[in-house]
Amino acid sequence: MVYEKEALFYTELAVNFERLYNKCKVPAEDRLYIPKYYGHLLDPYEEILALENLEAKGFKIFDRMKTFNWDYASTAVTELAKFHALGLALRDESPHEFTKLISRLKSDEPENQLNFYIKLALENGCKGLHDDYKERLHKFFYSTENLVELKKIKEDETLLIHGDFKTSNLMHRRRNGKLEIAPLDYQTFRVGNPVVDLMYFVFCGSDEKFRRFHYQRLMDHYFTQLTLALRQLHVDVEKVYPRETFDADLIKVRPLGLFLGLLMVGIVTVAPEEAPNLDSDINTIMQVKPNQIAVERISGIVRDFIRWGVL
Repeated sequence: MVYEKEALFYTELAVNFERLYNKCKVPAEDRLYIPKYYGHLLDPYEEILALENLEAKGFKIFDRMKTFNWDYASTAVTELAKFHALGLALRDESPHEFTKLISRLKSDEPENQLNFYIKLALENGCKGLHDDYKERLHKFFYSTENLVELKKIKEDETLLIHGDFKTSNLMHRRRNGKLEIAPLDYQTFRVGNPVVDLMYFVFCGSDEKFRRFHYQRLMDHYFTQLTLALRQLHVDVEKVYPRETFDADLIKVRPLGLFLGLLMVGIVTVAPEEAPNLDSDINTIMQVKPNQIAVERISGIVRDFIRWGVL
């Protein structure tokens, strides 16, 4: 299914994105960087997706053991805003065609899937934390009200989102002194709330210090870039996703960052020799004991949510 989604992205969605860019005469330097697509094979156990070699063009993956700085974060979020803007423009241009497209993105997921991942997040993410933090986290995630809100976020269908927007799915290079970032791995792109992508990026790749200085600045930067990207596509942001809605979503969706931090930081920072076997089932793959780097980052996330009055 994941390969089918990525093939769908390159064969249909990326084609529509290119058409919108050409229609609106958006300059090449202002477009979302989408690798060239050469073809795919979806036979079971022989899945292949042929894309251009970005490493040959000087792109590289971010060191997942490090946290990003403002230059990297703002550039990545600019690309994310371009992606979201394209989805909004496509929906605005052809609502019927957009509805047909998203109907193909929906998958049948177990009713209790969210509960499974919350349990996993608490089991893994709480290892090494202070007892006070553990108590706060368990109380928060086993609150019926909070579970309902998380399920609402999961079922949101505002627009197209990447679904896995973190540093390991981005490649970057510096050319003529300017940082460039290319998003990759559209295997989990789907419909959802755009703030989900922002929370995924921020809480999987930053530390407490970065968020203290740059969290709100980065959110403001995203909306500014979304506005500019939509303007180039001849779409009024106030018509499709006004600032008031975005600000409300930031408050509503932010607790997802807490969940993602608990669930993903240990996996993101796991040492190669401690990494789980990818041939195992999902439960085994996700069972990662947080190392010291992960414990420090997760503790910082918990402190953020205490400071914000969430925990």
